Amino acid sequence: MAETNPSQRDVLNQMESHTPESLHPVLEAAFKYRKQLIAVVGVIVAAAAIYAGVTMYTSKAVTSAQAELGAILVEARGADRLARLEALAGNVPGSVEPAVNLAIAETAMTTGDYAKSVEYWSKVADEASGDTRLVAEMGKAKALLLSGKAAEALSALKTLADGAAEAYEVPLNRQIAVAAEAAGDKAAALAAYKKLSEKNVNDKPFVDHKIAQLEAE
Repeated sequence: MAETNPSQRDVLNQMESHTPESLHPVLEAAFKYRKQLIAVVGVIVAAAAIYAGVTMYTSKAVTSAQAELGAILVEARGADRLARLEALAGNVPGSVEPAVNLAIAETAMTTGDYAKSVEYWSKVADEASGDTRLVAEMGKAKALLLSGKAAEALSALKTLADGAAEAYEVPLNRQIAVAAEAAGDKAAALAAYKKLSEKNVNDKPFVDHKIAQLEAE
């Protein structure tokens, strides 16, 4: 254990003479274990420097990824955009990944790659909650419908409609009506169109026409 040499004792005595007696044991301990204290402080300072470096690197990586995503969305179209987005997806920080996945899901749908669109809508939904998750599930259902899986899309939409907020009733019932017709479920389609007719929709004449058409069949 380290001992305090004479010169250090003089310094300690001088400090104690200007310090309340109740703090003398603290000063004694500080001098006795000064090397250990210096080492601990050094570790703390080093850890803080590393943390600051990692934080700065992460911030730069996020900014760079966001800039690259923006550039792709502005510059590229179609298959080129999709390829560049997929290349970016594996090299972005976690906080940017949902935005990239969303861009891939939407781009894949517009290019007709519905299987990939379903895959990435699923990723967006898995990473999201609340309204964002609901919208992602609706996107997935649309991709399923466009890929010819109307029955699967209808089942997913019905599940979503059961717990959806009132604000989503119109878009959900529109999708349900279309998916139900595609799946050959006329009863479900008619029910969805009737729910739409009760709302203040812009295309009410069309909705009423579909109701009349389905009731006549």
